Amino acid sequence: MKNEFKRYFWKRFWLIFVPLYLMAIGNESYIVSNSFSEFEDYGSFLYFLVFYFLGYGAITAGILHLLWRGGRKMGVLNREEEIRE
Repeated sequence: MKNEFKRYFWKRFWLIFVPLYLMAIGNESYIVSNSFSEFEDYGSFLYFLVFYFLGYGAITAGILHLLWRGGRKMGVLNREEEIRE
């Protein structure tokens, strides 16, 4: 079961994460309109990139976990288990 979830998770993670991440950093003024005139600007740029990467990674993981659990309860994933047995 763990291997099935890992395969399910990593197959879909990047499909959900990349669009969410690009939308988030595309609308952030600290990233888009950063002048890079001072050393602190580089730090804020890096901070927001990492902050959004971790934050939206956690959100994506939560969404996939809910989809996995919902799919198992609704029977979508149970049919595959019955076929294998």
